[in-house]
Amino acid sequence: MKVELHLHTSRYSGCATATVQQLMKLLIDTGYGAVYITEHDAVWRDWELEAIQQEFGAIRIFPGVEVTVSNDPLQHLVVLGTNDPAYLQLTSAEILHRSRDAGHLTILAHPFRWSGAGEMLEEKLLPDALEYQTCNHDAAQACKAKMTAQRLRVPLVNAGDVHALDFVGRYWIETRRPIEKADDIRQIILGGEYANCSRDEEDPRPVGWSLVNR
Repeated sequence: MKVELHLHTSRYSGCATATVQQLMKLLIDTGYGAVYITEHDAVWRDWELEAIQQEFGAIRIFPGVEVTVSNDPLQHLVVLGTNDPAYLQLTSAEILHRSRDAGHLTILAHPFRWSGAGEMLEEKLLPDALEYQTCNHDAAQACKAKMTAQRLRVPLVNAGDVHALDFVGRYWIETRRPIEKADDIRQIILGGEYANCSRDEEDPRPVGWSLVNR
């Protein structure tokens, strides 16, 4: 299943330029089977998610959020599988603890995009995964994320970090099995049942497995 793990819409993220309708149509047209909507410091309510899911039945639409856990340094933590606004009030340590108890996947977004953005890693606050290749991570930053993930023995995931239509279809993951429920993604990533893919290159190996075992 082709999956987008990190996507913003103009409804709740001021930095995004595309509507949710435009994005869902394009995702379907380009073969995606599932998407997590992860607005900046905002969540979609249940009725909003249900309405957009009814409108676009050809793709599974799941909740998520990108929380600004600190501003100095600027660090963003993505939580997949929740639309609970309580996460917006928590520290990074509290988010990691609460997410794991609830079965939600946590991803440190573009960990080396800004100076100090990976500071929480040095404090031994480890998310479930690190973002690897994204539309907002250059090659050097992606390489640093890869080396850090190997050192800390955590999975790497590709994600579009979609803010506009031309971000769609550049970086994504392919899962070995369909995502039926929002929290299936945590088991898939931690179990290595996925591959990181990009428009230019696709690696069919299960990345989570290869990081731990090579």
